[in-house]
Amino acid sequence: MQETELTGRERPLVPSEIISTQTDTRGVITYINKAFTQVTGFSREDAVGRPHNLIRHPDVPRGLYYLLWDAIKSGEQFFAVTKNRCKNGDHYWTLGMFQPNFAGDEITGFRSTRKGLRDEALKAEFDDLYRAVRRVELEKPRPRQVEAGHKALKKQLKKHGYRDYESFARRALAL
Repeated sequence: MQETELTGRERPLVPSEIISTQTDTRGVITYINKAFTQVTGFSREDAVGRPHNLIRHPDVPRGLYYLLWDAIKSGEQFFAVTKNRCKNGDHYWTLGMFQPNFAGDEITGFRSTRKGLRDEALKAEFDDLYRAVRRVELEKPRPRQVEAGHKALKKQLKKHGYRDYESFARRALAL
């Protein structure tokens, strides 16, 4: 499936649109709910069996996804604010909880539940943070972008008085 050019238009989520997805341990989508198809425009046939980064918006730094994957692969849950892409090139903002699925002690896959972020000031703050980190990533060759982004994200958060990404992101839950 060819990526559609980004439109710059936001597709806001309404409170009743709660997106739920599940993947296998490699991040390949195994389940999507109706809200996912309604919001993203991707059908079940478009999404199931494809990598979850199908909806990754290029504005979100690779360093953030490093933190997310590191946490859930370690058996922990992770809270994040993400800007995702729709099939038609629009984008949408979400507050998401990402966590592993277990069978006994073994991680069998991952799931996420996301709702819309509607606070414009908070979106702008995350956009600014992600832009600063992404700029650092793009200065490096692709194999070094994740490491550079991870370091830049930690540096930016510290500069703004936060000990880690989740303490920064969890402010969105208070809204």
